[in-house]
Amino acid sequence: MEQVMMVILFITLLKGFNQEQILLPPAPINKEVGASVLFTVMPFSQPIRAIRWNFNDTEDFIIYIHPTETVTPQYQGRVILNNTTGELELQNLTMADSGKYTLTVTFNNFLGIANHTFLQVFEPVISLGITGPEGHLIEYNSANFTCEGNGTISTTMWMKDNENLDSSSSITFLDDNRTLVINPLLRSDTGNYQCSLSNPISSSTAHYRILINYGPDVRILGLKTFEEGSDILLLCLAYSEPSPTATWTVNGISSRTPLLYVTENSKPNNSGDYNCTCSNSVTGITASAVQYVTVRPVSSRLVPGAEAGITLSVIFAVVIFAILTYFFIKHHRKQANPVREVPVQMVSDQQTSRKTGNNNNVGAQTPTHVTPVDTPVQNNRTQQPIYQNRPTPPPTPPLPRGRPPLPPVRQTNDPHIYCTAVG
Repeated sequence: MEQVMMVILFITLLKGFNQEQILLPPAPINKEVGASVLFTVMPFSQPIRAIRWNFNDTEDFIIYIHPTETVTPQYQGRVILNNTTGELELQNLTMADSGKYTLTVTFNNFLGIANHTFLQVFEPVISLGITGPEGHLIEYNSANFTCEGNGTISTTMWMKDNENLDSSSSITFLDDNRTLVINPLLRSDTGNYQCSLSNPISSSTAHYRILINYGPDVRILGLKTFEEGSDILLLCLAYSEPSPTATWTVNGISSRTPLLYVTENSKPNNSGDYNCTCSNSVTGITASAVQYVTVRPVSSRLVPGAEAGITLSVIFAVVIFAILTYFFIKHHRKQANPVREVPVQMVSDQQTSRKTGNNNNVGAQTPTHVTPVDTPVQNNRTQQPIYQNRPTPPPTPPLPRGRPPLPPVRQTNDPHIYCTAVG
């Protein structure tokens, strides 16, 4: 039989191989340990005389058929060959089965064809988890995280909150991405991390929660000036992980209270420095903030709308003062030009003067009723008044002659001039 095989191989080499036809599927073929693989072969156009499968270009064959089937001992019980199509099934795969597989076919005309493919066998990936430093993670420190797993690991990928995690100034990957180094740790690094281990036939993902402890960073929110009787509300805003303990110190008196400080019905003596001190037991950091608060007495504050009322009162007073000033000046100018006393021409039917016995006083004056006549005004100057006598009453007893007293000066703005005549 060996002589027949040698003759066939010699004829095949002499005639040559027709390698234009592709027999096997494209490489590589990926399989898991313990699984089976079927090397499919394209149909032939002519009858097959001999079939041979080789592994990794060695002289040792897996199986050979001509005219009977021959299997290498290490593959016995693991291979099944289709004598018609040349397809080979390899069962119970191991890692050692990874490599190159070559099929050689010889036809009845002693022409042959050869083709090869590759098989990769992988152990399934089993992720064991992510390991990190023990204890608390504190901001500005550094930490290493390692993705643990078994199996054939081809790739390792890190993610944070389901997004790919890339290298940066503070993030570095070591050991084929199996180790994540963060230096320095920042509060923004807090989140859910995933490490994915994979190969062509399997993958596994581990999860890890990273919590960065930081702070406290303290500031006070609230008004700086309050009215007497109002409530003082101050919020101590502390950025910290975990939550800090707060202590308020007001004018030197300390008390452990919540972050919200409340004083009802404030008094002026509540004015002063308000100090909020926060402590983080994990980071060991203590920080504080100070705000000066002023409580104004009631007497120093104005009722609502008082400012507007004062402004309106001032404006009203100015207007009244301006009006009074205007009328005062106008009246003063009119009084600056009084009516002059003018001589009066007396017109009467009789002028008598008599002396009585021993009476040395000037006699009483008997007035003659005079009707005033309107005097026209021209060029702001008053013309000489004209008077018309009315009938005089019956004569009175004679009075001593003498110069009668002058009538008092009368000043008036009335254009009608009244005059008294002495008879």
